[in-house]
Amino acid sequence: MTPSSASSAADSAPQAAPRAPSLRSEYRELTRKRLLEAVREVLEETDYAAATVDEIVRRAGASRATFYVHFRSKAEAAAALLERVTPSDRGLYATLPKALRTRAGLRRWLELSLGWYEEHARLLAALNEAMAVEGTVAERRSAAVERMVEALPEYLDHSEDPARARVRLQLLLRQFHQVAMDTVVQQAWQPDRDVLLDEMTAAWWLALGGEATPPRR
Repeated sequence: MTPSSASSAADSAPQAAPRAPSLRSEYRELTRKRLLEAVREVLEETDYAAATVDEIVRRAGASRATFYVHFRSKAEAAAALLERVTPSDRGLYATLPKALRTRAGLRRWLELSLGWYEEHARLLAALNEAMAVEGTVAERRSAAVERMVEALPEYLDHSEDPARARVRLQLLLRQFHQVAMDTVVQQAWQPDRDVLLDEMTAAWWLALGGEATPPRR
């Protein structure tokens, strides 16, 4: 057989199928998911300080030893849960570039974002408490903000000063988080929802390059 024919035979030979995940790795992943669901259940029913590893493992039907195989602490479990919840948030942020085409679209986006906080209010209240006392959780939140900023590459790429544009986006996102926590999660501040949305839309539209005039509903 010539080298060329050998090469052709090798090319036509059936390729080995990718190795399937081992049963051990699948079981490990299922156990981690079950533990995170238990963390979520516990945090939705109580505050972060009152949540215990014992209650988490009881809900998950696991042992403390199993918990510590996956997480070094309750804080690390809360941070992992925050990262797991974030894609819902990030998915919404992926629609922001399209929303920014019109003021009405931006206002609708902000309204939907507040709705996301309402939907996850109990869990976000506990995770916000965790962020205040656990550096690990706070770091995951900062990483989530950075991912949200990266979801707007067109804005960053077309800015005359990308570094300043990045800080502007970070500021808007962090401010929005605090407003959402105050108004719809903790309900410590209850402004008229329409007025709040109008003012936020005006600020975002101006900051992100829209017209200086306030948006009309």
